Amino acid sequence: MTIYPVPTAVTDARIQLAVDQEAKAPPATIDSDIVEVAEVQAQAEREQLLDLKV
Repeated sequence: MTIYPVPTAVTDARIQLAVDQEAKAPPATIDSDIVEVAEVQAQAEREQLLDLKV
């Protein structure tokens, strides 16, 4: 397993999710935050793999 620094976009998405959860945002907002975290994380992993292949 490759370990790499967590990009700021991933951290920002996770923070937004935590803020919305703490504020008891509507479920749709929390769901979209979860999707955003997953998408940003997947993108960061793809970029890291591309860097390793080069």
